[in-house]
Amino acid sequence: MSLAAVLLYSIVTLWLVITLLAQHSRFQPLINTFNALHVIPRWTFFAPNPGVRDYHLVIRERCGDGRLTCWRSVPVYSSRPRFGYVWNPQKRSSKIMNDAVQAIKLLLKRENIGTAGIPFTVPYLLLLYYAAHAVPPEPDAVEFQIAIIESTGHDERKLECSFLSSFHGR
Repeated sequence: MSLAAVLLYSIVTLWLVITLLAQHSRFQPLINTFNALHVIPRWTFFAPNPGVRDYHLVIRERCGDGRLTCWRSVPVYSSRPRFGYVWNPQKRSSKIMNDAVQAIKLLLKRENIGTAGIPFTVPYLLLLYYAAHAVPPEPDAVEFQIAIIESTGHDERKLECSFLSSFHGR
């Protein structure tokens, strides 16, 4: 083995050992003083403020005679494949839908958009399109409406409607 190869293997091994040590809070101050170029990564598997709410997309329809159907859940999250922790391309679609819900929540807080401007945004149109195609329509449905429901708690589950759309033609 050449000197260059030994040197390269030593550098990579040292970098790996320092990276593993950097994950422990006791070694972080020391490593951070020498990590000005940020070449030592720090992995955080849990957010400092974990999510405490679940979001659900629901749909209901208005039939030709004016009758409203019951709210039905729109399936956003697919079942996890056996080796989903290694490879899970289906997770992208649920991530996109979750991001769209989060974007609508943020857009509702903006004064220049608000409730009146939401129907003209990409996240809204994405959720509308997805809901219209993910749930088969009732036979005599002419319009549909979507809502975003937030749920909190485990033992005493509380539900809150955070967004309600107007009706749209099928």
